[in-house]
Amino acid sequence: MPTAIPPEFIDLLEGEALGHLATVRADGTPHVTPLWVDHDGDTLLVNVRLDRVKAANMRERTAVALSVVDPRNPHRFLAVSGKVVSWSEDGWREHMDALSRRYLKVDRYPWSFPGERRAIFRIEATRVYHEAGDAEIPTNG
Repeated sequence: MPTAIPPEFIDLLEGEALGHLATVRADGTPHVTPLWVDHDGDTLLVNVRLDRVKAANMRERTAVALSVVDPRNPHRFLAVSGKVVSWSEDGWREHMDALSRRYLKVDRYPWSFPGERRAIFRIEATRVYHEAGDAEIPTNG
């Protein structure tokens, strides 16, 4: 059963904050990389070149984790454990253009190259942890 992402943290998936995606290598060690994040309701979306380590890891071992820290308040964050439920090359270019508009303020993804192959990986949350970052911080006074 998928776990819902609290509505008050969806802004982290719609803003300019980078996510950090953790995947599992064939030898069982973790692989973490920053990337642009998106969502479709409670499903996380990551758009990845198919020749990257993280793409191979997600195709072979579906367990992943992703965290996003609020750039305005580093104590506010969303951390999701989940599994890749599907991936598809369909629509990757339009998706990257949309992400480029959000992250770079340009209409088209600028780093595309002839023959590039990418896929949109859909991640279903199985565990969600978050902190609002609004606790009072003690002062030394």
